[in-house]
Amino acid sequence: MWKDFFYFSHRERQGILLLIALIIGILAGKWLFSRNKTEAVEKETAVVENPVSEKPPSEKPEKYVPFFPKQSPPTKRKTFVREETRTYYNTRDTVAHRSPAVYPKTEKLVQGTVIELNTADTTDLKKIPGIGPAFARRIVQYRNLLGGYHRIEQLQEVYGMYEELYEKITPFLTIDGQQLTQISVNSTSLDQLRAHPYINFYHAKAIIELRKKKGRLENIGELQLLEEFTPADWLRIAPYLAF
Repeated sequence: MWKDFFYFSHRERQGILLLIALIIGILAGKWLFSRNKTEAVEKETAVVENPVSEKPPSEKPEKYVPFFPKQSPPTKRKTFVREETRTYYNTRDTVAHRSPAVYPKTEKLVQGTVIELNTADTTDLKKIPGIGPAFARRIVQYRNLLGGYHRIEQLQEVYGMYEELYEKITPFLTIDGQQLTQISVNSTSLDQLRAHPYINFYHAKAIIELRKKKGRLENIGELQLLEEFTPADWLRIAPYLAF
């Protein structure tokens, strides 16, 4: 019975042998492929751990030497220094010193010489002993505000004027009372009136109000009735008013 059970025909035996050979081939191929893959992984790991370019630890690394391009030796810079109308050619180590400016010396007036205060300019005033450019400008500026000086004593009102200087310069000065610029009381505006050093806002407003009330002012006596002015005010202002 067992003999009959394991009996195979010629065709069946060929199929069984072919199947066995196929199974063996598959197993052999799988074993060979896994082996090659394992060896490749081991080789890659060995390359990473020990790269060919890495030098043996016993060798010393090369010392880094920085590279500097060749430079030409520093040269002295040439500078041109301009001083007034002259030019100097100097090296960098030379210091050019500017010569101090020289102003022409103003000739002063001698004793006994006098100048007219209302027509003198700053050049004339600087000739008076004790008066320099600053004081000459202040005297002229204040003269323009007043409309001219009518008394020598008005120089004491110039900013910065002190008693010793005033006494020193007065012998060289004279005044022409005809050189005054007067203010027209009947036509000058409020702003023009108050621009005068001797007339403030309240003075100017009182004059304008009186002018509106009377129409036209004829003389200074009409203004002297105003309470805004004192007798001292009229002594100073009267020479500069015109009716």
